[in-house]
Amino acid sequence: MSLEAILAHITQEAEVKKNQIIQEAQKEAEKIIQASRQEAEAVYNTFLQQEKIKQESEKRGLIVKARLENKKRMLQAKQELIDEVFQRLKSGLAKERFKKEQVSFKETKEVAEDLDFYLANLRLTLEPEIARILFA
Repeated sequence: MSLEAILAHITQEAEVKKNQIIQEAQKEAEKIIQASRQEAEAVYNTFLQQEKIKQESEKRGLIVKARLENKKRMLQAKQELIDEVFQRLKSGLAKERFKKEQVSFKETKEVAEDLDFYLANLRLTLEPEIARILFA
């Protein structure tokens, strides 16, 4: 065999080997790319799910907070109405109606009762009943 024939044969074998290596490398690269895509999709789905859970939790928290704030406002409005009832009761009662006898060594005299004291005691027993009537 001539030198040129040997060189041509070696070159041809090298070309075939090169093409095989390139094909194997392309197959390996495709496998790596596919695995990377699957991994990226899994990470994305996990992140998306976590964000959905976080947003749902925040949404529930905001709803609970809004409901609580609404209840506070309603209770405050109810308390203001009850306060108004007792204020009107106080202004409607004449001080002369509620008297007590004040006894001392020198004399006994009638004095007006402290309406605030009696209304405070009365309020403890009547407030639940008034609230039931007003807000039933």
